[in-house]
Amino acid sequence: ARSVTKIVIATPEGKAGGAIPKWAIQNGIPIVYGPENDVVARFGEAVRQHAVEGDSVFRAMGDQPFLDWRSLDFSSAVMVAHSWDFTLPLTFDRDPVYGAGLSPWTWRAWKWIESRSTGEEREHVGMRLRRDLREFVYGLVDLPHWAFRPYRLEIDTDRDILLMRSIWARWLASGGEGQPPLKNVVMLLDGNRDLSMLNSMEHEKTGPYTSFTAAE
Repeated sequence: ARSVTKIVIATPEGKAGGAIPKWAIQNGIPIVYGPENDVVARFGEAVRQHAVEGDSVFRAMGDQPFLDWRSLDFSSAVMVAHSWDFTLPLTFDRDPVYGAGLSPWTWRAWKWIESRSTGEEREHVGMRLRRDLREFVYGLVDLPHWAFRPYRLEIDTDRDILLMRSIWARWLASGGEGQPPLKNVVMLLDGNRDLSMLNSMEHEKTGPYTSFTAAE
């Protein structure tokens, strides 16, 4: 993503000797540690150490391996042009597939999340923001049709991991190089039902409507 100028990995304190910190160190990527059960605190530590007031911040989650980085660049550009705090995908009866419709948060929006999140909002970062939409200036972004698919592209279970590895194998076998863009992943699943069925019986841990609020 051209709009990303710095990457920082935030991970639980108890995982200091794990594979992710080792990989980060080997590749020269900054890493910070924070409480196991307080994602807002971990994210906040990364912001305090590596950002300055006025920056925008974006949280990429480790359990979502395929992301549409081009949508992040688009959101960043229109946020600057319109002085928005963030963008949200324009949705009706279905949320977009995980990894579509990405947006950073302005410094103001992040500080609101950090200072006001309580309870489950400390784990589901951004939920506080969605509950206080009236406090912000934001835009709704219309997503392309391919972003609305029933595929599960989140890693919680062994079958989720099997799907991700299978996608990578098919992508490389087809001549793909590097990480497949999210659109290509969706097209691959559209054309290979055997892949999409690998984790079709799995369910979201939090349920599809957990983050919907009266404001939305």
